[in-house]
Amino acid sequence: MFSKKVFLYFINLFVLSSIFVFAPAIVKATTLPVVSVRDPGFVAQYVSQSINDPIKIEAGATVTVDFKFKNIGTATWDSNSKNFISAFTMEPRYHISDFAGANWLDKEQTAKIVGVVKPGQIGIVSVQIKAPEKIGTYTEKFWLASQNHTWVKGGYFYFILNVVAKTTVSTPVNTTTTTTNTNSTTSEKVVSSEYQAKQFILNTKSVTASGGEKVKVILGLQNLGLATWQKYSIVANNPVSLASNSVSSLTFADSDWKNNNIILEKIQEVSQWGTTRDQFNFVTPQKAGTYTFTLKLKANDQEINGLEINIPVNVTANAANYVDSSIVNQEVPRLTEEPTIRVGVWQNPTDKVKFQSADDNYLVFAGAIQQGILSINTLAIMYYQDGIYYFNSLGLDFATSEFIRLVPQSNIHAVFVLVNYDRPVSWKGPVNFNKYRGIMELRKVNNSTDIYVIEEVLMEDYIAGIAETSNAGPTEYIKALLVAARTYGYYIKEYTNKHNSRNFDVVANTGDQLYLGYASEVLMPNVVSAQKATRGYMITYDNNIVITPYFGNSDGRTRNWTEVWGGIAKPWLVSVPAIYDERDGKSMWGHGVGMSARDAAYMADDGGKNWQEIIKHYYTGININLIYQ
Repeated sequence: MFSKKVFLYFINLFVLSSIFVFAPAIVKATTLPVVSVRDPGFVAQYVSQSINDPIKIEAGATVTVDFKFKNIGTATWDSNSKNFISAFTMEPRYHISDFAGANWLDKEQTAKIVGVVKPGQIGIVSVQIKAPEKIGTYTEKFWLASQNHTWVKGGYFYFILNVVAKTTVSTPVNTTTTTTNTNSTTSEKVVSSEYQAKQFILNTKSVTASGGEKVKVILGLQNLGLATWQKYSIVANNPVSLASNSVSSLTFADSDWKNNNIILEKIQEVSQWGTTRDQFNFVTPQKAGTYTFTLKLKANDQEINGLEINIPVNVTANAANYVDSSIVNQEVPRLTEEPTIRVGVWQNPTDKVKFQSADDNYLVFAGAIQQGILSINTLAIMYYQDGIYYFNSLGLDFATSEFIRLVPQSNIHAVFVLVNYDRPVSWKGPVNFNKYRGIMELRKVNNSTDIYVIEEVLMEDYIAGIAETSNAGPTEYIKALLVAARTYGYYIKEYTNKHNSRNFDVVANTGDQLYLGYASEVLMPNVVSAQKATRGYMITYDNNIVITPYFGNSDGRTRNWTEVWGGIAKPWLVSVPAIYDERDGKSMWGHGVGMSARDAAYMADDGGKNWQEIIKHYYTGININLIYQ
């Protein structure tokens, strides 16, 4: 019997040489997936894995397995390069894995090989494996790839998972068991040996201060678990007064926090026994009372159980100019519910569209008639030819003259993948933006030969996927841009017929505004935070929602609507100074009407303006109204 190492060695030898020279017992190697190696400099040889197959694991538990590969090619593997090395699921290629752990880049792509691995050196793919709840034996297969560049010769590997029943009390070597007793009822809480940590530095044990004062915290943490952290975040609670002075607007957040709950996020590798040291501020709640500032830790997006840091906070007096938000009149939204928007995502898909749901079953329709249900992770193939739409998946095949529509069964925010859609954006890094939310249609354009993949999605999910800024932009600028983008998208949908013949509202490129969907949400969490902070707000003039164009940068002033496009003047779109563009001697980039994105970013960063002030500078005489909640 061949060992796994020998088996994979022979597979790699076969792949590299294309000469079948070994015993018939391994003839199954010829059934390996076929991949296209475009760069012969990328070659790997399997060395070992840290836990041998079959990997025994309890149902629902998590384990990290390190797969070692030797770089036997001529190209260097660099995790900081846009062509970093990771692995994708195979058979079928790019399928959504049932075993994807928190450190995976996506549900079909493992974590990177970290660091610089020169020819002759060893690289490690750390694969965090989440066991399913169902007992049984499973196999998952992978192939190494250089991101957006080439498959790696010899990069095939797999693991075999033996999932066993959960035990009452887990007893692995570094497992901590905590018992709590409440009203004579005893419950056991088992803390995973994968994720444990302790606090070893804390400069602030308690605070007594007036409302609105800034407090510095120095916090040191140590990783006691088996899993290596690829990233970590420190999160905080919203303040609830112990003296029954709970007010929803109170917060501990400082202006440097990521949002009201996430203090900081870091992409940093922290192995077992490794330490972190962070410094940050929090602000005492504005209303007098007694509070507890609670800190928790997330590593690889998983909360560390058993680690909770509590700092008592005694606020002796209300902050100056404090107004209780409970007595402020709230604006009544105009719409009773959040609208949807239809987005033209993929024009004239080549060959066939391959669709796969990531987290919900999908109801499959031919026009208005339901044909069946497509299960999570099941691949569907569809196309249009000679007046007929074709749909094929496991257990469901049909042809119809009506357009094909796929609707999430229970979650309107569900994510789907257009498996064979290649949509890279060079300035966004090595990401394929082929993941979207909500409903999908394959539909021929009226009176045209064009075919479109159309996404029908809730407006806020659409705004979260807008990609016309970077994640590092000033927060108030991003908020201003998204309010303008939300207003523009809704205006085009409701008050124009720009895309009516194509059965959608906006196109996903700069013909309207650059939209990259769910993958953009993952890449740019600060944009998502800005979307949530401005949810439902739009720009109005004379109580009407209006068109709100924006552009790259100006030569020192924006342009009137009529100056660029003629027609009837729009009094909210008149020329205003762009002082930061002028200061830096910039020339016009874009049409020049509405908001200058570059100037607005500097207005937020250098000028300290908030998003409402920024919007009111570029759009004259407008109001900002809550259109829906």
